[in-house]
Amino acid sequence: MIHPKSDPPSLRRKLLAWLLAPLLVLWAASSVVAYFMAINFANIAYDRALFESTRSLGEQVRIVENKAIVELPRAALEILLSDVHDKVYFKVTGRKGNLIAGDVSLPIPEKSFVPDIPLFHDGTMHGEKVRIASLYITLKEGGDPRPILVQIAETLKKRHILANEILAGMVVPQLALILVAALIVWLGVGRGLSPLQQLRKKIASRSHRDLRPVEEVNAPQEVQPIVHAINELMARLSIAIDAQQRFIADAAHQLRTPLAGLKAQIGLALKQSDPEQLQLALKQLNTSSERTIRLVNQMLALARVEPGADKLVESKRLDLNAVARDAAREWAPSAIRKEIDLGFEEAPHAVFLHGDELSLKMLLDNLLDNAIRYSPPGSHVTVRVESANTPTLSVEDNGPGIPGKDRERVFERFYRVSQSEEGSGLGLAIVQEIVHLYQARITLETPPGGQGTLVRIVFPG
Repeated sequence: MIHPKSDPPSLRRKLLAWLLAPLLVLWAASSVVAYFMAINFANIAYDRALFESTRSLGEQVRIVENKAIVELPRAALEILLSDVHDKVYFKVTGRKGNLIAGDVSLPIPEKSFVPDIPLFHDGTMHGEKVRIASLYITLKEGGDPRPILVQIAETLKKRHILANEILAGMVVPQLALILVAALIVWLGVGRGLSPLQQLRKKIASRSHRDLRPVEEVNAPQEVQPIVHAINELMARLSIAIDAQQRFIADAAHQLRTPLAGLKAQIGLALKQSDPEQLQLALKQLNTSSERTIRLVNQMLALARVEPGADKLVESKRLDLNAVARDAAREWAPSAIRKEIDLGFEEAPHAVFLHGDELSLKMLLDNLLDNAIRYSPPGSHVTVRVESANTPTLSVEDNGPGIPGKDRERVFERFYRVSQSEEGSGLGLAIVQEIVHLYQARITLETPPGGQGTLVRIVFPG
C-alpha cells in the first residue's frame, strides 16, 4: 500500500514554533505563579476584613452577674452572618472552653498565640473548607482577668472569585500579547523569507539550458551562502553539459566516417562471389571494425577523464613503481609481436602518490600504445619511474618522433601527425586530461640519443 507523501513543514512554521514555544512555557509558568500570588492577595484582603469582624464581635462580649454573654442584637447578628457568596460561622468560648455563643463545631486553633493578636488558620465546617480568625480577649471582673476566645470563620468562595479575577487580569493580557507577537512574528518571518521566494521564482522560471549564475547582490547575508552554492553547482553542471555536448559532437563526427566505410565494405563483400575475394573483404571488415572499436573505446576513456571527473576519482596511496611495472608487463606481448624491445626502469625505492589506479593505467596504456604503434620493428621503448625531487614517469622511444611544429597540437583531440589511418588521434588528448586531473605537468622532449620521443610527466610532490 502506497501512503501519500506528507508535505514537509514550512520554515515559517518552524521558526514560529521555536519562537512561541518558549513564550508559551514562560506564560504557563507565570500563570502558576500569578495564581498563588492572587490567592495570597485575596487571603490578605479578606483576612483583614475577617479580623475586623472578629474584633467587633469581641467588643460585644460582657460579664453580667459573673457570666460572660454576647450582647449582640438579632439584626446585628444577621448582618454578621450574612454574605452573598460564603457561609459565616462564629464561636465565643470561655476560659475552660465552655461555649458562650455560636457554633460549637468550629475548631479551636492548635497553635498557641498571644492575646489581642489575631491568628488565622484553615479548618473544615460541615465538609467545606473555611478560613478562621481566632482572637483572645481579656475581660476583667472585679479585678480578676478572664480570657475569652472569639472566632469567626467563612468559606472560601469569594476568595477564589477574587483570586480568579486577579489571575484573569494578569494572564489574559499576557496571552493577548503572545498572540499579537505570534501574528507579528508570522508576518515578519514571511517578509524575511521573501528573498527565498524570489530566488525560487527566478530559478523556476528559467529554462533547463539556462545555467547563468544567480545574482548575489540583493540576497540577504543568510541567503548568500545558498546562492553561492547554487552558482557553484550551475558552474559544474555547465562544465559537465559542455563536455557531454562536445563528446556527442566529436562522436558523431568521428564515427560517421568509419561507419560509412564499414557499410561500403559490407556492400562490397556482399557482391563478391569469389571465395578468395570474399575472404579478403572480410579481413578488411575485421580490420575496420577493430579500428572502430578502438575509436569508441578511446572516446569512452576520454569521457571518463573530462573536466569535472576529479569528483569521481577514488584517491588512494599508490606505488608508481608497481603501477608502471604492471603496465609494462601487460604490453610486453604486443611489443614482442612487433619486434620491439620494451624495457622498464624503476626507482630504487617505492614512489608513492595519491591517485586512482585505473586512471594511471589508462595514461600508461595510451603512452605505450602510441610508442609501440608508431615505432618500427627493432626499436626500443622504455618506461621509467624516477623520484629525485618529485614523482616522475616517462615513456621513451627511438621511433620517428614528433616534429617540433606538431608538439603543441598533438594534445588536441583527433589531431594526427600524419594522415595515415593508424590511431584515433585521442591518445595524447586522454593523457593530457589525466595529467590535468592530477595537477601534474607533461612535456614532450627529444631523447638524449637524438631520435624518437620522450614523454615526461612530473607529478606534484
